[in-house]
Amino acid sequence: MISYSIFRGVAAGYLGSAYLERAEMMRNAANAQVDSLGCVQKVCGVPNFDRPNVAPEGQAFYLLMETAAKDLGRK
Repeated sequence: MISYSIFRGVAAGYLGSAYLERAEMMRNAANAQVDSLGCVQKVCGVPNFDRPNVAPEGQAFYLLMETAAKDLGRK
């Protein structure tokens, strides 16, 4: 979620582009957790969010981040 916020903040002019390096580091870490089915693994898992697993919220945050990065022209 922080990576998403940085991408959107830079796009809106609230943050300088110096933040993009850290956002990309976080994005790369998230991308490394995507399995062959497209599910983001090792997020707070449902139903109790007390262990690493998968969750719709993790998927949603991932998609928001990727969309924000794409909107900035990131590959």
